[in-house]
Amino acid sequence: MSRRSVCIAVCLVLVLDALPNATALENTTAEGSAYVRPPASAALHLNHSRLARPPSTAAPEQVHQSLVLSPGAVTISWVTHSQDAEAFAASFDPENRRHKKRGRGICPHLEGIKVQSLVQWGLQPGDYTFNETGEPTCYSADEYQSGFLHHTKIGVGPGGPLPALTRIYYRCGDPHLGMSQEFSFLTQPEVGPGSLPYRLGLFGDLGQTEDSAETLEHLLASNPQSVVNVGDLSYADGYQPRWDSWGRLVEPVAASLPIMHIEGNHEEEVTNGEPGFLAYETRFWFPSLRSGSYSALYYSYEVAAIHIIMLGSYADYRRSSAQYAWLKRDLASIDRGRTPWVIVAMHVPWYSSNEQHQGEAEKMRQVMEDALYEFGVDVVFVGHVHAYERTHPVYDKRRKDCGIPHIVIGDGGNREGLATEYLDRPQWSAFREPSFGHGLLLLENSTHAQWRWHRNQDANPVVSDDVWLIRDPQCQEELARRQSRPSAQ
Repeated sequence: MSRRSVCIAVCLVLVLDALPNATALENTTAEGSAYVRPPASAALHLNHSRLARPPSTAAPEQVHQSLVLSPGAVTISWVTHSQDAEAFAASFDPENRRHKKRGRGICPHLEGIKVQSLVQWGLQPGDYTFNETGEPTCYSADEYQSGFLHHTKIGVGPGGPLPALTRIYYRCGDPHLGMSQEFSFLTQPEVGPGSLPYRLGLFGDLGQTEDSAETLEHLLASNPQSVVNVGDLSYADGYQPRWDSWGRLVEPVAASLPIMHIEGNHEEEVTNGEPGFLAYETRFWFPSLRSGSYSALYYSYEVAAIHIIMLGSYADYRRSSAQYAWLKRDLASIDRGRTPWVIVAMHVPWYSSNEQHQGEAEKMRQVMEDALYEFGVDVVFVGHVHAYERTHPVYDKRRKDCGIPHIVIGDGGNREGLATEYLDRPQWSAFREPSFGHGLLLLENSTHAQWRWHRNQDANPVVSDDVWLIRDPQCQEELARRQSRPSAQ
């Protein structure tokens, strides 16, 4: 289908918006564009200006923020005393490792260094009325030792909670060793339908290439109010300095917008002889405990009128697992009057017609799809496959009017390049295109949301897929019937 015909179809949906039987998802089917995709690009060199380490080891770097369960608070995170690549290489001594004891909180090179985790903030530029502090941590992995990793909540102490939709000016660091430059961000609205419209940005499989940097620039230009990352962050793959360089790459976005992450396969690394998520779990803050989860690999939070569930593709998902029990509890706790929209994000797709990674999450789908369907999840976002694809509403491998659309956005720009080969199109696949890009979900009200996927094309973000997601009243009636059955409890 041509771009013109897609636009016409979207316009028809806009005309039908007020009708009670409007389709739950605009029924376009497209293969994408004739745009010529660039080849895979290598990771930026560690000395690249976007990735370079600050001259002072005590200077705060890799500043980023994440949402606390309450919209009136955020966590500001940053790094000081990071180990540069040269020091990391010099410390590699396979015959006689200097520090045999490794893990979270074990960083011999930081011993004896006293540092504050201070955030100063206020409502005017340069006027920092409030001070809030946290406790730094660190980790060591094989020959690598991290810098101090700081996570400080603001809005929970004096001056809190943060006022809704208000610009906050802040800086972080230690006043005796060095403070960061001033950053600012707009606080989140109060949770509830009155917070709409709301702009949610999404990306996945970012990496740290020129394509990655372009995706970040386009994402910021889309003016989202918060961002969901569906996994595969740094592509460090065990080489820990790449976590530091990735933090520097995303700082221009992450210091001014909350980005909420879920783990991908590239976050699982063998460190100290054991597979796990040591760097991921230590470098970022997650509202896990606050959402009833005891794992950084799955959690939920609320923003505006959305309940967002972050599922762990690499945590145990069996029906006997803690994650499955948590998911059922979390779904049952949702107040659709408060958060009418329910979104799920995870890394590995349940539905994809790309040849890459076929069937990897089939067992997870078989276990968890019924729960998402029974509780009326509105849309699922995934990554892993390095291409874009949107499905029609689907359930149990079949297209279904009151099913759930799945959207693959594993196209952030990583060094592995695009997945350009597809299987024959299944009946549930609506749009697919192997290009780098990002997405923006504009939630207009409690029933209508516009989804736009932007392709990276010649340094410009080009809207390639543009549809409306509509919460059909007939589907809401069916949802009520499903939830009244014992199987939904």
